Amino acid sequence: MLPLSPPCSLSSAALTERSMMPAEGENIPLYTLSNWESTKQNAECSVLALEKAESLARGAALKWASGIFSRPDQLTRLGHYRRRETQRNNSIQTRLKSAVQSYLEGVEQGIKQLHSALTEVQNVQRELSEAQGIWRKTNGQLSRLQPIRNLVAEHVQLSVVIQSLPFIYTVPELISHTKNLIETQNLLEAHRNLRELESFRDIVLYRLQRVRPLEDPSCCTGEDVQHGEDPAELVQQFFAGVNNLSEDLGRVLFSLAQSSVSLARSNPSLLVSAVRIIEREEYLDEEDTKGSPQQLWRPPGRPKHWRDSFFQALERGVCNRLIGSGLQEEDITPTGLATHFKDLQSKVLDELQAVCSVLAPCVPPQYEVCRAVALMCHHAISRHVRDILSHDLAHPALYRVLHWSVIVYPSEDMIGHQDLSPEIDATELGALLSPEFLEEQQNRYTRSVKVCLAQWIQKALEVEYSEWFREQEPDKDQDGLYLSSLQQLIMQMLAENMQLASVLGDSLESRMRNAAVLEMDNCLVWLREALVKYGIEHMKDRTNPTYYIPYLVAIINGCTALSSSISYLQPGESANPVIRKNAPCLQNSLDKTQKKACHLLLDELQTELQPLFLQIPSRTWLSGSDIMRITCEKVELFNQHLSMARAPVCQFLLAQTERMLVIEYVKAFMHSKMVCKSSLERQQMAERMSSDAEELRAALSRMGLEESTLCVPLILSIQEIFALKDPSLLSLEVSGLMTSFPDISDDHVLALMELRGDVSRDLRHTVLNMMQQQTLTLPKDYRPIFMSISVPAPAPPFCLHPSSCA
Repeated sequence: MLPLSPPCSLSSAALTERSMMPAEGENIPLYTLSNWESTKQNAECSVLALEKAESLARGAALKWASGIFSRPDQLTRLGHYRRRETQRNNSIQTRLKSAVQSYLEGVEQGIKQLHSALTEVQNVQRELSEAQGIWRKTNGQLSRLQPIRNLVAEHVQLSVVIQSLPFIYTVPELISHTKNLIETQNLLEAHRNLRELESFRDIVLYRLQRVRPLEDPSCCTGEDVQHGEDPAELVQQFFAGVNNLSEDLGRVLFSLAQSSVSLARSNPSLLVSAVRIIEREEYLDEEDTKGSPQQLWRPPGRPKHWRDSFFQALERGVCNRLIGSGLQEEDITPTGLATHFKDLQSKVLDELQAVCSVLAPCVPPQYEVCRAVALMCHHAISRHVRDILSHDLAHPALYRVLHWSVIVYPSEDMIGHQDLSPEIDATELGALLSPEFLEEQQNRYTRSVKVCLAQWIQKALEVEYSEWFREQEPDKDQDGLYLSSLQQLIMQMLAENMQLASVLGDSLESRMRNAAVLEMDNCLVWLREALVKYGIEHMKDRTNPTYYIPYLVAIINGCTALSSSISYLQPGESANPVIRKNAPCLQNSLDKTQKKACHLLLDELQTELQPLFLQIPSRTWLSGSDIMRITCEKVELFNQHLSMARAPVCQFLLAQTERMLVIEYVKAFMHSKMVCKSSLERQQMAERMSSDAEELRAALSRMGLEESTLCVPLILSIQEIFALKDPSLLSLEVSGLMTSFPDISDDHVLALMELRGDVSRDLRHTVLNMMQQQTLTLPKDYRPIFMSISVPAPAPPFCLHPSSCA
């Protein structure tokens, strides 16, 4: 038994190092030195790992002992634990010794087997060397046998020729007879003769080929080789007419396949004969391919692949019957394409129905001729449609092609026809145009339509702008209201294009919807710009255009009518979130256009009323002039134009008119240079303001405003400031005014106190402090009014009288 551990006088690291050291005087290769160094390092690492494991084991043992012997009374069992651990260590050492012993025995057995194998290999190598020496000694003797081998080869060739002489004499006559049979379409007999000729040729070539392995060019010199033509080449030249016969017969068969549908109707037996010949040739091709690829000889002209050629010819015939010479350039118009596709649809149905009913019984079932012809038609039409789409088509012609390809072609009127469904699966054919190509054409169609729409809309807008200056009222609808038909015409044009696009699928509809939204938004932007230009031209000469206000009302009514159609053009929830994100909001753009026309309309009224408001307040106004009566008459007269606007814009214009009146009225007080000189004038001003408020309320009520929520309350609230006899109560009145109109500023109140004329500086300071302490936030539903009323800038302090600056 080998010792399991080294003597105690040497450490494990020392033993490992000594065992790997070379013997004294031994040559040490470089790779051995490098291996020895790496082995030494590994051994050192192993020693460190063992020391670390020993340290961990001691620690674990101490931990275990401290847990067991934690109390003095447990020391009595010390002997028991010692005996148990001793037995466990002995058991572990015994198992380790057994494992090491079995491992060493296995290594010894393996070394013996390697020695045995080495001995056998050396014996084989020695025997091969002896055989090679014998072969080299006899090489010269084998070369002297080459003339005999050549004579044997020549004898074999001559015997083959002699055996074939009786049939060789009949070959030219048989070739000529077979050619006549092919010309008279006696196909089966012609094929039988052809097979006899090919079989005889193949037998002769095969016998000659078997002679070639007897030759060994490596064992003879060039002088020993017989000069002359190769016998196989001579045979090929003699039987060259056989190859021509095979080609002629193939051409006849494929010409019959090209017109197979008409032939199946007129002479089905001839077509069946042709298919039988093709099947026979296909069988011979399969038999030829069953040999191993290393086979030295194969019949010439094989494989013929006549079945593939049959289907290729059949496809050419299908393409010629369906497509013909293609489509002429002058016929690529919407009308020409409609006629062409209708004719093509009729041809496809006739072709497939004839194939299913007439041609299919004439060919074997494994040909699946119905499915094959359907695929041929599908591919031919697909190429034809792509060829048409390669031309520069206008969008009507492009739509005609896409509609026929996407809608008509897979419908029940064509490929999905009920007469074709048992034999032809329309779903197997797939789409006529690939998804990528279809998407490209849809983008092309969208771009073309977008360009056409932009040009048409631009011309329509130019015509509309020129009509605004004509000496004629705008058109009226059935209710007698002014109406501009421009927006509706554009909307109708966009809706028609969207309906056409929706027929071809959601994808094109989304693209067309996005294009329509963009074009409508551009139209509204241009309309706003035209309105600005229209207003500028009118300000140059307010008598031109003559029907300036009616055309503004017509534009407003056109926008109102268009707002009901916006939801169709741009629904709230678009199918495509990207389009919904990138597209502009038409409702906002339409509101901007409509409000621009409303502002121009109100600006016209404001321009007429401004000379009247310049006389308020004044001494003439206090003495009882007809300024407010004239103002109300002008407003009521202008309301005749406003009443021609449709609801709810009519109510909006009426509310804006009230707002404009109160702004201009209060602004006149803010910009007035008049100052009340006495309490009598202040009382007259208060009474006059009350009278003006009542006249305005009555006029607005006659115009259709049931209750004035802005004009009358604001004038009456300001009137209270002038009706107040005790100026010390101004803070209370101003506080009430701030409560009703929280956007009033210090400048507005100072202007009113300046107009009152009896407010001291201290009282003004008191009122302003009260306003600062009573700062209010604007309610959410409050619409500011004083923000639209400008106040003149106060005169700079310590300024001389204006007359001194002259």
